Amino acid sequence: MVVLITGATGLVGSRISEDLIAQGHTVHYLTTRESAIKSQQNYKGFLWNVKEMTIDADCIKGVDAIVHLAGETVFQRWNEDAKKRILNSRLNSTELLLRLLKETDHQVKHAVTASAIGIYPDDQNGKALREDEIPPTATNYLADVCIAWEKAGAQFKELGLNHAVVRIGIVLSDKGGALEQMSKPVKFYAGAGFGNGKMWQSWIAIDDLSGLFIHILKNNLEGVYNGVAPHPVRNRPMMETIGKVLGKPVFLPNVPEFVMKLMLGEMSSIVLASQHASSAKVEENGYVFEYPELEKALKQYLR
Repeated sequence: MVVLITGATGLVGSRISEDLIAQGHTVHYLTTRESAIKSQQNYKGFLWNVKEMTIDADCIKGVDAIVHLAGETVFQRWNEDAKKRILNSRLNSTELLLRLLKETDHQVKHAVTASAIGIYPDDQNGKALREDEIPPTATNYLADVCIAWEKAGAQFKELGLNHAVVRIGIVLSDKGGALEQMSKPVKFYAGAGFGNGKMWQSWIAIDDLSGLFIHILKNNLEGVYNGVAPHPVRNRPMMETIGKVLGKPVFLPNVPEFVMKLMLGEMSSIVLASQHASSAKVEENGYVFEYPELEKALKQYLR
């Protein structure tokens, strides 16, 4: 299988690339930097420029499936300029891929695009959110972005491709990302929960997130899937479990909601959100989690 990956140098994309290559597949990846292009037997880079809407059409030669992850990070202060960049990076990159498929002979049959569980309405009652039961509700900027990105991605299906969406939760990894930021204060005995500490945190180990994407590719699955582990936890217990694994007690009072809003502005809605997303659908479609429990995952990534 030959897979074209956008965002292949990011936390998730790099892991999917490594795992695909290790399993004998070939990865084509898109980059904006000529210096980042490699041309190996099973790992080949191609130039694109989303701002100028240009792309090397050779990237699609021999490709069976696309994994579209590219988009500017949402973890920055959300001023108006940042909001435009975050949204446009996702919509324009999707449009560029769609245009390439329309204008070029290809054999692509499958596209898997990313989204986030932030698309769901905030809920602290603990109801497990299944992909086909809870309608996406735009109650904040991140939800607006997810809805727009999923709508754009749906056009892959209009071109005759099978299309799947992975709504990603909090990704745990030993190579940066959310876990690094959450564990930093704990290491210095400054760990605490956020707000009331009762928000549901739907997390997933990077091993499983990569495995889930590859499972969808190999089985040519369609539809929407939550990229989360089977056992979400609430915010305060999550911080305390990080402390337990690190051998550092989490004893400070939670950081009040108003302080989070002062520190992060509108972006605090990511930190304070509560989504108890269900992993049942992808499990029903045959995926078996390597790290279903939080403590086991933390022991792996906080070693």
